[in-house]
Amino acid sequence: MVRKMLIALGIVAFVAAIPGSTHAQMYKGKTITMIINYPAGGPTDIEGRIIAQHLPAHIPGKPTIIVKNIGGAGGMIGSNFLGEVARPDGETMGFFTWNPIAELLGFPGMRVRFSDFALLGGVQNPVVVYMRKDTPPGITVATDIMRASEFKALSLDAHNTNTIQQALALQLLGVKFRAVTGYRGLKEVETAILQNEGQLANSSLPGWRASIEPTMAKHGIVIPLWQVAPPGKGGTYPRSPVVPELPTFEEFFASVKGGQKPSGVAYEALRAAVDAQTAVFRTFFMPPKAPQEAVSTMRAAIVALWKDPQFIRDYSKVVRSDPVLVSGNDGEEVMAGLAKVKPEVKTYLKEFGDRLVKK
Repeated sequence: MVRKMLIALGIVAFVAAIPGSTHAQMYKGKTITMIINYPAGGPTDIEGRIIAQHLPAHIPGKPTIIVKNIGGAGGMIGSNFLGEVARPDGETMGFFTWNPIAELLGFPGMRVRFSDFALLGGVQNPVVVYMRKDTPPGITVATDIMRASEFKALSLDAHNTNTIQQALALQLLGVKFRAVTGYRGLKEVETAILQNEGQLANSSLPGWRASIEPTMAKHGIVIPLWQVAPPGKGGTYPRSPVVPELPTFEEFFASVKGGQKPSGVAYEALRAAVDAQTAVFRTFFMPPKAPQEAVSTMRAAIVALWKDPQFIRDYSKVVRSDPVLVSGNDGEEVMAGLAKVKPEVKTYLKEFGDRLVKK
């Protein structure tokens, strides 16, 4: 009897592991909605649509994936939609640029915390800071920013990680600037820079490589200044291999400050804000309480996607670098690391964001 039971259990386990089984075909004939929490045409959208095109081939049942852009409030509207409106049935997922500062400080506009979602994986990205070359007195090389004053630095919501890390870097350098916040997405920021409504901004890698570099930089309108790189080993910040030609913020700071290293609570706040963001810039999420079967299936599909030569080819054609995968487990570790941020650094970040709002 025991032997027959063991055989039966073995058959069940074997059948469950077969790709064509009911378990593996949960997505057959289904449509998955991928919510992107920034407007169409921006860096998040560029990356998300390439992924949406190739990911179905790695999901058992090969479902269709449709993209739905829900932008606004620095990505919060889209993430709140995934957490509050989307059904946790495994048929809705988010591809987000997440906001570590919102997670860290718990802003009122964030009604569902990122840590409450089911994290499926992510993509690592550095941030590229760029500036108009015609900014007085003229920006021929990156270090000329130190002679500029009262220029406008454009960005997203005042409490967004993208905005705060940009403003903190400029403050640490000691340049005089005016922070102009409130743009819905970085594509709108890019357009405003093109129209000379502002002079400095930043973007993630897809926005820089796919849009800004081949248009504005190539035609001499803007120049890249530095990259804010993901953290390396042992507290270091080496240049990201996807933009090896650009100095890191730390390298740039040393070059204009006589070899000094940035330090103090402002720098700690900068790195607390941006380390988690650059380490896992884009995030794949499912709603809270999503079925574990769906979460496991999608995590495996995302890992398989990064081994797909056709996906890598198409991604690299647009972004001009290979994608850097962050697994679901590694992404969870990054998110959990926010709990280690010092209370005084959190207070500084909160007060700094509040001052940007008042400006």
